[in-house]
Amino acid sequence: MQNLLVDRAVSMSQFKKNPAAVLRQAEGRPVAVLNHNRVGFYLLEPPLLEAVLEELRRLRHAAPPDAEGAPPEATPHRQLIETLLSQAKAARG
Repeated sequence: MQNLLVDRAVSMSQFKKNPAAVLRQAEGRPVAVLNHNRVGFYLLEPPLLEAVLEELRRLRHAAPPDAEGAPPEATPHRQLIETLLSQAKAARG
């Protein structure tokens, strides 16, 4: 069983029928789009994605150095986080 990270989910079929309706009904909240009862992707409106990216940026800069003053170890998702932050920066111009 896969955990949902949000409180709203729709099927891929429902999403494909009317993506605008799914967005409207979400009222700014994230939505899990399920493919064969597994999360295919999460749908986030731009303001929410911007808030998530800003929080990642804040956490990246707030990470304490280790006892010897070296930066924190790279997390498994560090490259993805860095890519998302770079893409967000590029999109803003």
